[in-house]
Amino acid sequence: MNSLWSNCVQGPLTLDLSREIRFKDCYKDKLMEALGLKSGITVIDIGCGPGTLTRKFSKWLGEQSRIIGIDIDTKFIDYAKNKAKNLGINNIFYIEGDALKIPLKDDSVDACTSHTVIEHVPNKAFLLEQKRICKLGGTVSVISVMHKQIIKALSKHGPQISQRERELWSVIDEYWEEEDKNREVDKYQMKPIELPLLFEELGFHHIKINALAIPTCVDDCRNNQQDRIAIIESERAMELEALEIGIRQVPYKLPKEDIEELRSLIENRFTKRIDMIENGKAIWDFTVVTLIIVSGRK
Repeated sequence: MNSLWSNCVQGPLTLDLSREIRFKDCYKDKLMEALGLKSGITVIDIGCGPGTLTRKFSKWLGEQSRIIGIDIDTKFIDYAKNKAKNLGINNIFYIEGDALKIPLKDDSVDACTSHTVIEHVPNKAFLLEQKRICKLGGTVSVISVMHKQIIKALSKHGPQISQRERELWSVIDEYWEEEDKNREVDKYQMKPIELPLLFEELGFHHIKINALAIPTCVDDCRNNQQDRIAIIESERAMELEALEIGIRQVPYKLPKEDIEELRSLIENRFTKRIDMIENGKAIWDFTVVTLIIVSGRK
């Protein structure tokens, strides 16, 4: 049983909520074209995490398609299986396994894709394994997030993170950052220019680069009040789960009163933001995440 990532980096809930926001149905056509996907194919999502993208593929590609998700983390696979079962989805198959040793035959899938995985594994071996299982003429694609280019527009009119909250988080963050280095998180991060060059080196053809900017703005007029509250509740859940994961990074037992104080500060901050939504107060804070998608044919 392997649950290192879900226990110490990102939990299933955190990852699922963030990816639900990222992969909205309105981006379907752009993503399908960029990833080279169409109805009736067999596609594998490598490092599928909680299965968010596999469920989207199932919806977008239809029941006649076969969707496979593979992840080395047991908790992610269990979460993904249970969610698909509860939603009555029957065309997704989940595998607990290594992205560098995928238990599939050569030339057995029409398309391979991954989302923020190549940064954590040996790049060349990762792509060569996908080339092995992909059919001739099939597509291999990689979705990367440009973390340094994320735009965060914060409003001074909304609930602010207090100095006390920052102080309490700083103890956790210090050890978390160090442990991420030990776990080799982002160890294999590539510069954007290096990825298409690697695709070319490994013999892929019809190489394409696509980019998708994904904004998240609570006060956007396309969100009704229920949508706006749902976004804030998702962010609250992600931060509280991050707190529980963060506590595990500290090599000594944190004072219970400090943990409860930090949890209370987080809860209060998000409650105030929801109160603003319910009272019709817009503050126009937003985030824009840029996805870079590199793909090539075998």
